Amino acid sequence: MRYVYGIIICIGSCIAGGCGGPRQRVAPPEPPLVTVEKPVVRELDSLGEFTGRLAPIESQRVQAQVTGYLKEIKFKDGAIVQPGEVLYEIESEPYQAALANAKALVAKSLSDESTLRSQLALASSQLERAQLLKKSISISQQEFDEAFTKMENATTSVASAIASIDANRAAQRKAEFDLKNCSIRSDLTVPGRVSRTELTRGNLVVAGQTYLCTVTSLDPIHAYWDVDEATSLNYRRRIFDEKSLPDPRGTEKLACWVGMKDEVRGADGKWPHAGFVDYIAPEMVRGSGTREIRGVLDNPNYRLTPGDSIRVQVVSGRSEKLITVPEIAIGSQQQQKFVYVIVEKDGKLYAEFRPVQLGPVRELEGQRLQVVLKGVSPEESIVVNGLLRVRPGAEVRTALSSSK
Repeated sequence: MRYVYGIIICIGSCIAGGCGGPRQRVAPPEPPLVTVEKPVVRELDSLGEFTGRLAPIESQRVQAQVTGYLKEIKFKDGAIVQPGEVLYEIESEPYQAALANAKALVAKSLSDESTLRSQLALASSQLERAQLLKKSISISQQEFDEAFTKMENATTSVASAIASIDANRAAQRKAEFDLKNCSIRSDLTVPGRVSRTELTRGNLVVAGQTYLCTVTSLDPIHAYWDVDEATSLNYRRRIFDEKSLPDPRGTEKLACWVGMKDEVRGADGKWPHAGFVDYIAPEMVRGSGTREIRGVLDNPNYRLTPGDSIRVQVVSGRSEKLITVPEIAIGSQQQQKFVYVIVEKDGKLYAEFRPVQLGPVRELEGQRLQVVLKGVSPEESIVVNGLLRVRPGAEVRTALSSSK
């Protein structure tokens, strides 16, 4: 038993003392490897970015101006139609008959007027003769009065005939108008796309009531977006006080660019569809605190369509040289934005926490760049990849970014 206890004590002592051997030290971990870049100074346009929507410059809700049965549909649903192109045909036979009747009435009233003018000329001649005979007392007062009355009646009849001619001619113009409008056309001044038809052949169309289809213009096209009150005040300061921007309500134009969600920016960081601001709402909407802005842009291939959601860029000042860094280099700590700047001390590299003041994000050549207004200089190196492995003041190893 004593032998067993001795073995246990010996084993315990060996474990506690490491069996008499020297202790091994654990090597400290290597500093994390991070990718670094130097901030780049670029000359950039000052652009404001907004979300907006597209709308047609012209839109026609097609309704008939005459009542009748739908005889023919002249377009395919969703087709492009030209200005003045016929969209529908209404049965025109009743209106052709009405026009023929109106023309006949005009002809009759013209004939009646001619006859009455002859009678007026005769009555006028007889009255002149009666006036001469009255001076020589060759006719009685009664005969003179009859000649005078006949002259008055003939004058009234001619005036009535002229009024009848005017009325019949008006009826003829109305009949011509109705017949013409049996062909329902696109009233847009530019090409447009037509919606599907709401009625098919044989249906009764009621003038001014029956909705048939909608035609919307495509080229050019309007872009609408809203700006808040602070942005509106900033633009007004630059337009009226600094004179650094043109007044869109004058002859000069304020440039803008539009892009869809599936489109990419150009090498200059701008959206692909260029236009200019052509309207600013005269007042702020008090409920939302915004002002509506409108731009107009060409759309020759109909790539843009009314109702699309868009991103809009608008010139907001003169171009200037700004410091830019990759957007992924920016860290966030509550409300504070920061970068890690590489500093050297005693031959080692450390990550220094540096608060920064930011400007807008710009996209150039497919890379999102953050404008830094204050906090770093172009001579310093900043961490652009590996931020999660870095702690303020910690030692790091660096590698240059492959994008440089």
